[in-house]
Amino acid sequence: MDQNGHAVQGMTVRLAWQNYSAETEGHESVLSTGENGNVIFPARTFKASALRRIVGTILSARAGVHASFGPHAYVFAFGQGLEGNAVSGKYITDWTGKPSEMKSRIVVKPMR
Repeated sequence: MDQNGHAVQGMTVRLAWQNYSAETEGHESVLSTGENGNVIFPARTFKASALRRIVGTILSARAGVHASFGPHAYVFAFGQGLEGNAVSGKYITDWTGKPSEMKSRIVVKPMR
């Protein structure tokens, strides 16, 4: 939605995700908002063997204090000279696997 609370059709919304305990590369999925300003990304599931999770955790830990573990996902929107992130308070929303379903409201503002 825009800063006035109106739905914005045709915005690009990108979902980015990675399970840092089992993957070395992230993933992205892109959808466009419909007439009501919404997008619905399909549920994602990820399965990895215990060995893959152990190796992934060790590799992730090499980043030291900047390391991330487990699943992480976030969404952001852009287009038409506007952009915005899903936020919780003053921080970008970082979904970490719980709850099983996540709903975000993105308020887009003019790009700087």
